[in-house]
Amino acid sequence: MLETLKFLNRFRKKARNVYQLYHSSLHFDSKKIYRYLRYCLKADLLEIDHIEEDKFLPAKYYKLTDKGQAFIALFNSSKKNLAPKQNSA
Repeated sequence: MLETLKFLNRFRKKARNVYQLYHSSLHFDSKKIYRYLRYCLKADLLEIDHIEEDKFLPAKYYKLTDKGQAFIALFNSSKKNLAPKQNSA
């Protein structure tokens, strides 16, 4: 689940394509990228934002859905609640 969350976090600021994901700091291999894409599309966490068709191979750009944003927010809020409290001494 943490890997899925890391993958989804790549889409928080803007839509991305497979090429951008492959060359991102996560260093996912292409097999893993397509596996996560299939899962996230099926679970309605991601959707196609647009397709650039002016190039030789059309590039699909994916973005977070409302459900995907809620998933990230839910996980981040639960992570904060589980963090140990700091002692103020």
